Amino acid sequence: MTQILKDSIKIEYKLDQVTPISKYEMNAYNVPFAGNTSMCREVFVKGERKLEFSIDGDMSLSQIMQKPVFRDELVEYIFSISKQLVSVIQNGLALEKVVWDTNYMYVRFSDFSIQLLYLPFESKFDKKDIGEFVKSILSGFVYAHTPAIECANQIVDYFNDHREFDAFHFNEFVSDLRASSQLLIIQGEKGKSKVLTSNDNNKEFAIHKAEEAARKAEEARMQAENEVKRQIEEAKYQAEVARQAEETRMKAEAARVEAEIWRQKVTAEAKDYEQTAVLTAQDMYSYQGNSDDSERLKAEEMFRNAEEERIRAEKVSSQYADEIRRAREQEMHAEEARMQAEFAARKNAEEAKRQADLAKLKAEEAKRLSEQPDEEPPTTLFSNRTLVTGSKPTLTRKTTGESVQINKQVFCIGKADQGVDYKVTGNKSISRRHAYITSINGTHYLRDNNSTNHTFLNGTQVYSNVDVAIPDNSVIRLSNEEFIFRINS
Repeated sequence: MTQILKDSIKIEYKLDQVTPISKYEMNAYNVPFAGNTSMCREVFVKGERKLEFSIDGDMSLSQIMQKPVFRDELVEYIFSISKQLVSVIQNGLALEKVVWDTNYMYVRFSDFSIQLLYLPFESKFDKKDIGEFVKSILSGFVYAHTPAIECANQIVDYFNDHREFDAFHFNEFVSDLRASSQLLIIQGEKGKSKVLTSNDNNKEFAIHKAEEAARKAEEARMQAENEVKRQIEEAKYQAEVARQAEETRMKAEAARVEAEIWRQKVTAEAKDYEQTAVLTAQDMYSYQGNSDDSERLKAEEMFRNAEEERIRAEKVSSQYADEIRRAREQEMHAEEARMQAEFAARKNAEEAKRQADLAKLKAEEAKRLSEQPDEEPPTTLFSNRTLVTGSKPTLTRKTTGESVQINKQVFCIGKADQGVDYKVTGNKSISRRHAYITSINGTHYLRDNNSTNHTFLNGTQVYSNVDVAIPDNSVIRLSNEEFIFRINS
């Protein structure tokens, strides 16, 4: 049961006596979030247990869908839903418990926000296909002009390409659509916002736009400065690595020189011992016949000592040779580290300069944009334009004789399975949503939709995003497919 009061809309949800309510979820929902300022509480009326919602809204979304919707207005509705879903997840709530019914989604005209309701029950809900629900909303809207239906098709394509719903990614996608909007939503207090349209002060719009550009330029400048500081610190670190590598190289070189000196010294000593041993052996054998046993034993002892000294000298020489090899390897590694450090420092300095130049260009561009006057006023929503009634033209395909009645204000032609009013089959050169025929005040216009193989009216190319009036009995060619357009069939 819905009861409209002076300040808010009241909705009562009847409960049985045993359904448990999560106090945490109720309290989390009652804190204003992402433009939603609705409240929920448990009440007892004449012994009946109910969940009462107080909604700060003006009209249900199902009622809004009966009126022509403009592109920027549509984006605000979808953006309001997406950012609330992000907040629901961040607050630890479940997307399945959101009331997915357009009759209970209320729009606040002051900022085009949609007030979503939430059922804070302890029990679990069945998983909801949010993508299909959003597509069903889009199919139920009446669109006021071509950009609105193009925007709706973009959102439908998003869900066709992303089967698994991700609230954060969807919010980023809608935010990108919103970036090109001419509506200016200024954040207010207590979760409410203010909308500036062409009926508002254009000067205030320009000031806000300039302030936003200046803020973005300042953020870019600070990011660039931080990046430059980081690059400088990285360069200092790389320079210190290079210095340590150079010290290691010098120590390795000194160790190599010292090892080479010791090697030469030990080699000389080994030669001396070897010569002494040879002379001693010659003396021993030359005097063996006339020497007594003590002299002979003494000579043999000297020969053994000389031989041991020679072996020891060879071992020491081999050890020093290993030391020399290791010193040379250390020297090579140190030189390689020094070269890498120099290259990294040079690269970091170049990157830091590039980031600084880029930030400077962004700041100059933002300043230039902020100083330019607005060439186009913001979009005025809810105009008095109504859908075309009366005679409905027909479009006849030459190759097949197939004829279709143009019964919508914005009529889309293409080969896509969804999002078109007339699907052209059997021709792969036609784009998915190739062109639009728009009816305004009894006049019919043709517009190309950035198609691959272009659109032609009576042999003349129709360019993208340009509406061209269609005379009666005209030939419309999409790629290589021709159609006859007749106002009075």
